[in-house]
Amino acid sequence: MLLAMDHAPLRPIPARPSGPVPDPVAVRQVAAFVPEAGERDALALALVALAGHGRAEVASRLGLDEAGLSNALARARKELRRTVMALPGSGWCVRAERSISDRLDGPLSDREEGRLATHLRNCPRCVEHERRLVQATDALVGGLPAAPRAAPALAAVPDPPKVELAPVTEELPSVAGLYALIAVCLLFAIAALVLAIAGVAS
Repeated sequence: MLLAMDHAPLRPIPARPSGPVPDPVAVRQVAAFVPEAGERDALALALVALAGHGRAEVASRLGLDEAGLSNALARARKELRRTVMALPGSGWCVRAERSISDRLDGPLSDREEGRLATHLRNCPRCVEHERRLVQATDALVGGLPAAPRAAPALAAVPDPPKVELAPVTEELPSVAGLYALIAVCLLFAIAALVLAIAGVAS
């Protein structure tokens, strides 16, 4: 087992988009990058590899079963790899290419992983296919337009403090108080008059 692992080729990992890619952008990117791919194959690749939709969802949208989507993605990825390098192949290599494509989207079954590992140990051509496919995928992802940066949030301007003004109340003297004041004034006036008369008399 250790001997087999020692001879297993290192598996390259392709780049992924750094953020969400809208479907129309993904479709345009694949169409421009892989013009030789069939329309449905290119659409499958755009939705799965760039837009990040799950394979089951994409299969449903395209009216394909699981095997049909697997074949469509493998064909599109072969055309993508051909943008970097053309390679000869055989019937066994076609199956390996499909497994390599499937593995880019998720883990294979133990049985299929074992078959692929055995094939790659004995097929430098498919090792090169995977390496070149990853190289082409990196270029496909790297060519995506940069996502627009979100505008910086403006600092919130605090509301001015609310100043509560005390109600202005003007206390007017009552009528009774006014009469009392007049009465007092009259008493003072009478007292002053009495004092004045007394002073004259004396």
